[in-house]
Amino acid sequence: MMDNPASSSGFKFDLAYALSTALEAVTAKFFDVTGRTSRRAFWHVILVWVVVMAALSVLSAIPLLGLIFMLSYFLLALALALPMAGLIVRRMHDVGQPWFMGFIPLYNIYLALQPGEVEDNRFGPVPQD
Repeated sequence: MMDNPASSSGFKFDLAYALSTALEAVTAKFFDVTGRTSRRAFWHVILVWVVVMAALSVLSAIPLLGLIFMLSYFLLALALALPMAGLIVRRMHDVGQPWFMGFIPLYNIYLALQPGEVEDNRFGPVPQD
């Protein structure tokens, strides 16, 4: 029996995990810049954020209702600015980098794709996923 190549890639999307992690990122860890966020948790939150923002962007093209969706898009982007900044900072901590590395274009994506440090580092213990 042959394995599915996608299943051996290491990334397995879990909708329930993604939604609970995204909800935790915007509520319990609103602007918590201490500790670490795992690569899995980070990318699940990013994926949920991209899907929601893309849906609002597409819905903003609807005549008459588009203004409501466009306003929702901008309000959500504004409301999520601090939680997303905190998430980025915690992800940089997981790879052993200082907070500002998360705001250097392109290099921040490279760092976010790297596996986290396998042992506790100066930013905290290894995230439990």
